[in-house]
Amino acid sequence: MKSSSSKQRGVATIFYIIAFPLLFSVFVLAIESTRYLQTHARVNDGVEMASLAVAANASTVVHENQILAKGFVDNYAPDGDINASDINVQRTSCDEIYGEQCGKAGVYDRDGLIFTQYRVSVESDFTSWYPKSDYHQGYEEKITMGGEATARKYQGFTIDVAFVADFSGSMASAWEENDNNNDDDDEFSHINSKYEGVVEVIKRITERLESYNDSTEQEIGDEQLANRAAFIGYNMYPHDLGSYYSNVQYYGNGSRSYQWWNNIPNINYAATVAAPLTTPRTSIIGRDPNDSSSFRTLGLTDNFANFRTTIDHFIPSHGTASFEGILEAAKIINGGENVRKLIIVLSDGADWHPDYAHDNRFPSYAALRLYNAGLCDNIITKLEQRQINGRAVEARIFVIGFDYDISLNPGLQTCAGAENIQSASSYKDIYETVLELISEEVGRLYVGS
Repeated sequence: MKSSSSKQRGVATIFYIIAFPLLFSVFVLAIESTRYLQTHARVNDGVEMASLAVAANASTVVHENQILAKGFVDNYAPDGDINASDINVQRTSCDEIYGEQCGKAGVYDRDGLIFTQYRVSVESDFTSWYPKSDYHQGYEEKITMGGEATARKYQGFTIDVAFVADFSGSMASAWEENDNNNDDDDEFSHINSKYEGVVEVIKRITERLESYNDSTEQEIGDEQLANRAAFIGYNMYPHDLGSYYSNVQYYGNGSRSYQWWNNIPNINYAATVAAPLTTPRTSIIGRDPNDSSSFRTLGLTDNFANFRTTIDHFIPSHGTASFEGILEAAKIINGGENVRKLIIVLSDGADWHPDYAHDNRFPSYAALRLYNAGLCDNIITKLEQRQINGRAVEARIFVIGFDYDISLNPGLQTCAGAENIQSASSYKDIYETVLELISEEVGRLYVGS
């Protein structure tokens, strides 16, 4: 019996000696294979997140994109020997992929939004835990694995925005309610007058527009698209390099005197409302002795540095005729090449003088008559009849009132509509409202093949 037991132990020992290498090989393969399957999945997850990050960053600098992508892949697969040079980022424009079909609705998505595509691929070596050099059934010492993912940064349609700024005499005074609400560290706390506040808001908005332009490459047919801005100051009339002019249609042709009280009774209201984008520009001869303003109209531009420098020197004075500024803005943005059009009216008071709204010599009378007859509705209708690159224009008029009860200005309320009017409580409030208006649909991300 003892001899039989000894024989069994001997057989078991021999079996163990023979089977152990095979069992250990299975163990090695199981551990390493599981590890590499998991690592491969992690690398692909990391590459997918990296493609989203690179698309969101929207940089044209290759090394910057590689470093950004490396951080994400390293986080998902920390045991890899990944260098920035192992990461390839291919940046492709919508034009390069779809050619003339880029920007057309229904070709690659419902809206046909312009995009920039980023394809991120990684191929890197991973060190085996159980290499063949130490374990016969192990993996190679270095295993190359990789993955790729594609993300698209869709851009909202670029915009033509016209700032229609009240530059009447009241804009030279301080906004006391705003001053009382400002903290010492408020970014607008240094503002001394309302027109300075409006100018500062517009300058900061153009800085954002500038950054949007820098971070996108929107092209259709090799034509570079960009957000652009215009400035239209108004008191009784707009200015253009020191010359005054009027945008309403008058009975009779030719220039007119600065004497607005004689001009307003001769406005052809029906013709002005019917064709707001094509009314002639009537020269105004002379200068009202009560007008000491200094400002001018700036057409659409993406040279925002020069734009900011120019409006920084403007000075307000005299009365208020908002319809002159709105008509000028409509004509200017109608000539722009962006599909989105936005007119923003910034004013601290009603058209001059609200107490004379029944006197046909005053802007308050003319404004009510024009707005009630549908001037602004017709502006929007005429703008949206135009198509740019096969897409209908989207237009909007928005009014921001401040330092007065905006309900006392029924004309502008009728013009923009209740949903497009806001009474601001501070310069920061104005800034945030305008920023929200121009920032709609600045972009979204898509991950796909």
